[in-house]
Amino acid sequence: MRACDELPYRTRAYEELMRRYDRLIFSICLRLVGNRQDAEDITQDTMLKLFSKLGSFEGRSSFKTWLVRVTRNACKDWLKKRAISKQYADVLAQEPQEPTTIEVEEDRLIGLLKELSPADRDILTLRFVADFGLSEIAETTGLGLSATKMRLYRAIERLEKLATEVFGDELQDH
Repeated sequence: MRACDELPYRTRAYEELMRRYDRLIFSICLRLVGNRQDAEDITQDTMLKLFSKLGSFEGRSSFKTWLVRVTRNACKDWLKKRAISKQYADVLAQEPQEPTTIEVEEDRLIGLLKELSPADRDILTLRFVADFGLSEIAETTGLGLSATKMRLYRAIERLEKLATEVFGDELQDH
């Protein structure tokens, strides 16, 4: 079969995968970069990257683990570029739209996550957004299982402490 004959089948399979995983990709990007518009851009770039890399998936890990790894790498690359380019100020200067209640709560959480280290954000995102178990997190990050448990536990502790410091009594009302 010629490559041009395979394209319609490959495209349909790719579209199905993206329908299944687009919210996960966006959620990971949003938590790691902390900005909705940037997360949307990175999500689109990641989806294109996944299309071109789909043939390189070897099945040594689950597809979801591989997809999360590609997504995390895309976010890390973007963060490096942002740090170098300093064009982030242009995005901040844009007129904000009226946020929904869910977006406000999500933005509050993202604000807290921004105060944590990138490593803490990463491990919390893998656990609570990608819904990875400890062994999947260990595989994705390249850490041992006991180190993964400890880092996750400490990241949760730091997030809880920060939430208490920032929101105080407001947390007890919920």
